Parts: sequence; structure tokens; C-alpha cells
Amino acid sequence: MKKDITVKDGLPGLGPRLMWRFGRFVARCLYNRKMNLVFENWNILKDIPAPYLIVANHVTNFDPVLVSANHDTLIHWVANDAVFRHPVLRWVFRRVQVIPKTKGMSDLDTVRIMHKKVREGGIVAVYPEGHTCWDGESLPLVPATAKLLKLLKVPVIGVVTKGGYISQPRWAWTKDLRRGRIVLEAKLLFTVEEVKEKSVEELDRGLEEGLYNDDFEYIKENPVVLESEKRAETLELFTYICPECRTLDALMSSGNNVTCQHCGWSFSIDKYGAFPQTRDFPFPGGLKEWNKWQSEVTSQMVKGYLALPSPQDPLLHNKDLTLLTGKGLVPLRKLCSGDLKLWQDRLEFLTGKGETMVFPLAEMEAPSIFKQQKFEFYYEKVLYRFHYPTPRDSAYKWFEFISQMIALK
Repeated sequence: MKKDITVKDGLPGLGPRLMWRFGRFVARCLYNRKMNLVFENWNILKDIPAPYLIVANHVTNFDPVLVSANHDTLIHWVANDAVFRHPVLRWVFRRVQVIPKTKGMSDLDTVRIMHKKVREGGIVAVYPEGHTCWDGESLPLVPATAKLLKLLKVPVIGVVTKGGYISQPRWAWTKDLRRGRIVLEAKLLFTVEEVKEKSVEELDRGLEEGLYNDDFEYIKENPVVLESEKRAETLELFTYICPECRTLDALMSSGNNVTCQHCGWSFSIDKYGAFPQTRDFPFPGGLKEWNKWQSEVTSQMVKGYLALPSPQDPLLHNKDLTLLTGKGLVPLRKLCSGDLKLWQDRLEFLTGKGETMVFPLAEMEAPSIFKQQKFEFYYEKVLYRFHYPTPRDSAYKWFEFISQMIALK
């Protein structure tokens, strides 16, 4: 996809570097103490001379800020191009040479810019998972990441964030920060010689092993009391099926507790952020087990619905959504409000004016979730983003059902 914003040749000049240093100072003051950051082997980022590539696991929206605030040199981050739609951020990011990337789409232009920056002696950073995890366990890496290492031919430093998900899970709103302890561990994954000598498969395996983290396993060995009484707040953005009665959208969180409004099943998240270890709780391993079960149940529901000869009702239906749309990196504009329905082969959006917009599932590209709760996709090269009416409506539910329907078609 052709970029609407260019990254200048050459490393940033004095002005952008001063801007970077000021932002780094402010971010360090704001977040290091607030998030109780601890650093392990962090000197490796200074000891190895540029150019090099930073790869990291992705658990919170703050991840690149935390790394940059504690690094002495400007980093060329590869970032979701959605952040460039904010005019102020776009102005800043252009000057410090952040590299835009369209989420969920192959992007040769991004690779070309990364290659150019390391050839110029810069430090480039990327999240190989592609987006933040929902359940606290590292995601599979984007295919061809190892091939990227072969192309760049620079040292590869890994930064593993541990405890970040427990402090700020993706399903929690930013205002509900659960302060515990976040550890940032730096490690040399590959030297230049190893990048050249190892096979793509060996590099891929080394990346997977070097960046893997499961926060629920981590807190078993490293428990820290969370400074929050909202440890379960808005969990239903992620867990949209009750394990007891299998009812959709019935779970309701409040403080540290979650209760099913249909059958009364309930549980609490403890002071360390862990889920119950009792016999009557079905997921002792935490949210990764819940997510796996939820995905399997979703698959069963999708297959059952697709088997119907001519369903009279949609599989999913949400009212009073707001639809934004746009092209390129300009701010999105509000198009209309209405109701969203998922049928066997399409999404339908019934506007307040009585019109029906139809999006065939077979023609949708890069469905994803922006931040916690904005479902979006590309259709005919135009981005469509849906905003939900309350902060508890699950966009993840829509993403899962649509992704599985597309996969089964």
C-alpha cells in the first residue's frame, strides 16, 4: 500500500533530536514511577553501537513510550498508521521519523524504509506480533519476520516486557491502571554473524523463544500486589461468553468481580491479578485458557449458523453504533449512526436514515481492533471503523466471529 506520508532520507537533525529528548524526559517523569518500572540488562542498548534492530513483545499501548523514554538514542519505531491521523502526532512523528505501517496488511514500503534507516546508521524497532495481546500470552509472530532480519543484516536486540499485561491489560481502559511492577528485560538475540549464518527457520525459532512471555505464569513466581480495586473492570470487552451458561454478552464486571447476569455465575480477580485456582473455576491457567475455550465455542456457533439454509435472524446484532470512514492518513470523519448485523456472507449497517450499507465478508481486508474497542476493516481501499455506544460493548466479539466466518468461507 502506497504511503501518504514519506520518511525523509538521513537521520533526524538537531531540532527533531531535541524534540525527542524533551518527549523522553517528560515520559520518563510520567511513567517510570507511575508504572514502577524495573530494568534488566538494559545497558546492552548502550553497549551495542547502532545500527541495530529492536524487537519486542507487545502487551500495552505504552510499550514504545516506555522503551523510548529510557533509551538515549532516537528510535525509528514502526507504528500503526492510525496514529498518524491525529494532526499533532502526525506532525511530531514525521519529524522524528516514525515509520507508518498498515495493520494486518503486507507493506513492502515499510520494509524499504526500515532498510534505509539501518543503512543510515539508525536504530529501528518493531513489534513482530503485529498487535497487543488480549490474554497475557505472547502471540505468534507475523510471518516473514525472520526474512526481515536477513534483509537488514544488523544485530537484533530483544526487549521483553514482563508484568505489563497484569498492570494494563488490553481490555482495561487507560484510566483503570492497576499499578504493580513492570520489568523491561533487554537481551541480545542475534549478532550480525548469526543473522547471516542461521537459517530463516532458526531465526524464527529464536525470535519466538526470545520474546515469549506469559504474564499469568510470570506472576506465579513474581507476585506483586496491584494498587487497584478495579482489577476486573471491563473484562467483558474480551470475555464475551459465560463459561457456565454460554450466554453471549451476559458477563458484567464491577471492581474486582465478574458476574453473569443470566445464570449468576461469578468470580473475583485477586490482589495479584490472578484468576481463581479453585476446583469450580474452569480456567486455572488464566485468560489464555479462557480465550482458547471461547474461540472453540465461537467456532461451533459460527459453523452452526453457516449450516442454516436461510437464517431469518443475524448471528450478531448491535444497536446505535457510530461509523467513521476515511482514506489514507487524514483524520477519519463521522459518516452516520445505525445498527450493525452479521449475516452468513456479509455485514449490514442500517443507518438512521433507513439506508442499508452492505460489506461482503469475502471482500473485507485486514479486520482488526484499534485500541480496546474500535472494530475496523478495509473495504474497496476505504477504512471503516465502528465505535460502540457504551465502554462495555465487545468489539473483540465481532472480530472473532467475523474472522472465523471468513476463515470457514
